[in-house]
Amino acid sequence: MTDTLLRSIRERLLDETEPLAGLLRKCLLLGAETGSESLRQWARYELNGYDEGVEVPSYRKLPAPPISVDSISGNVQATNVTYNRLQLPRKARECIDEELFLDHPIEELEKLAALKSVSFTGTGLAYAQTLWNSELGPYQQITGMTFKISGSTLSGILGKIRTQLVDVVADLTSGTPLAELPRKDQIDAAVGQHIGTQYNTNIHSQHGPLAIGTDAATNVGLNVEEAIRLLDIVRTASDSVADTQAKTELLEAIKDLRSEVGSPAPDTGEVVRKTGKLKAAAASIGVPALSAAVGGAVEALTSLAMGGAFS
Repeated sequence: MTDTLLRSIRERLLDETEPLAGLLRKCLLLGAETGSESLRQWARYELNGYDEGVEVPSYRKLPAPPISVDSISGNVQATNVTYNRLQLPRKARECIDEELFLDHPIEELEKLAALKSVSFTGTGLAYAQTLWNSELGPYQQITGMTFKISGSTLSGILGKIRTQLVDVVADLTSGTPLAELPRKDQIDAAVGQHIGTQYNTNIHSQHGPLAIGTDAATNVGLNVEEAIRLLDIVRTASDSVADTQAKTELLEAIKDLRSEVGSPAPDTGEVVRKTGKLKAAAASIGVPALSAAVGGAVEALTSLAMGGAFS
């Protein structure tokens, strides 16, 4: 088993068509055989995706890509207008991280790398969109904001992961016969040197994407206080609602949700239920600016709920 496992990893690494997932699963076995938790942990994160709050390795981080913006100004619609993050209004810019963190499972990245381009939306962009709209005049509105990166960029990240694995295995096989197991300290040293991450948990940051794809979402880290501010923005946006009954229902939904989120022990199920009620109230009104504000608040609170921010 020892001979087969170590030799198999080394030989398969030389085949560029060999899927990374299979190689990483062999690393899980090798880590278990040798007692190297650092190798198992790295392989596990690469296979399953990096947990919320876990520091993502540097090779999975990208400078914030260009932002594609859709907007309306009077009767004129503009789509796919490209902005650099620094070109956004200050308040909107501050809710978008300078880096994009790709925490997805390796097999998901491999599928997406085959696409020509991939779009990301998420709570950070939704929050930025809401704040930007709050600064615009009448008959002007930002209707959509997305990050866009090429599939070749994802291929480059996969190449870096493969290189990390090659370096680790090269270190292990250079001083250890293929028929023998490398020592735990040898593996830990190789992982520490070439991968370097200690997987520190940061409970203050939720920067990993929730999903990825043509119309998928990226979570760019809002806390509960910031999510409540989004609800206040929704309340302000409700001033444009002319239908008295619809406005009353909307304000009641905002009040119920804000009360639950701001309580000493908010219930996750109630937060999710009340966000759905708010979304339905806004949809029945059909005012674009209001729908955009509600969309940002609902997505932020749902992400926080699913991430365990509430009891």
